[in-house]
Formats: sequence, structure tokens, C-alpha cells
Amino acid sequence: MPSPSNRPIGQPRQLRAVASPIRQELLDLLARGGPMTAAELGRLLQRPADGLYYHLHALRRVGLLLEDEAPSAKGRSEVRFRTVATEPALRHDPSPRGNSKEITSIVASMLRLGARDFRAAAASAGVRTDGPRRELWALRAVGWLSPSDLGRVNAKMQALRDAVAKKPAGGQLYGITILLTPLRHRGRKPQRRPRAPRGRERA
Repeated sequence: MPSPSNRPIGQPRQLRAVASPIRQELLDLLARGGPMTAAELGRLLQRPADGLYYHLHALRRVGLLLEDEAPSAKGRSEVRFRTVATEPALRHDPSPRGNSKEITSIVASMLRLGARDFRAAAASAGVRTDGPRRELWALRAVGWLSPSDLGRVNAKMQALRDAVAKKPAGGQLYGITILLTPLRHRGRKPQRRPRAPRGRERA
């Protein structure tokens, strides 16, 4: 059995596969919860297992998932899926010939997924919205960060990710969506087209 690696997701075909919200959910669940069958994933996502096979095999074809066949409790063999990387992460190349377009598409999908989950949870009668154990929270903050401040923010974001990376016994499934971005573009003035000289027709 090949051992898991921490090789980042960077190949174009892998990035295109991960642009799908359902495939992001599958990768997240398998990375956090360990090997699972399509039926187990279907119960967690409240989706028919048959509809997940297409996405699971698409992730396997691009080298992000592996299949292990093992006997079930009933004695029949069953296929369990697991991630190749122990902690799936994207490799972003922001150069002119890089993959920013694909990465941006994936991030947009992440944000849509987070907004969808927030919308569904906000309509639930029993959701906690305050106190030390609140479970529904949206946050946006804008401010100035020095290089050392930025380092501390990155460390806290990584610590938050690590805090939800494990599957404790009796725990409930939660989703956290985080976005950190510089706002350099705010200071850029839009380029105006030069005015055509008077008395001449515009091309």
C-alpha cells in the first residue's frame, strides 16, 4: 500500500477536478476522517452514494485518491477511498504563465460552499449564535499588518486548521472557510483611455 504524502495539488488536471464543490467536500472528509466507503460519505453529506462514485473516480483518475479493497463486517469486500496526501493543499503559481485562474476558480467554489452551508445553518432553529460555544459565525476584518503581524496571522490560521483536522469521538461535523488577501489593488487607479484629439474621427 503506498504511503500518504504531502505533495501539493498543482497539476492542471488536478486543479480542474478540485474546482467542483462536491469534490472539495469529499477530499476534506477523507483527509479528516480517514478511509471511507461511498456509503459512509453519502451519509455524512446526505447525498445518495451512487451519485458520489463519479466524483470519487474523477479524483482517483487525477491521482488525488486511492482505493483500498477490504472485507466488510458482513464478510463481503468493499472499496474504501483515501487521500494520497495526508493534508491536501494547493500549490499556487502566481506568475504570468502560472495557475492563478484555476486557483481563483477553486477559491470561488470554496466561498460558494461556505455561503451555502451558512445559509442552511442560519435557517436551523437550534443553531447557537452567541456565547463561547457559538457554532455560526461570519467575520471580516480589514487592517494593516506588518511582516511580523502577517507571520502571526498565518500561524493562527494554521492552528485553526489543525484544530479541526482531527475526528474526535462524538464530535459534530463543522466547516470553516478562511480568506486572507492583500488589498494592494484598492490603491490602484483605473487606467483611462486617452482622449482622441479634437477635430479627428475616432477609429
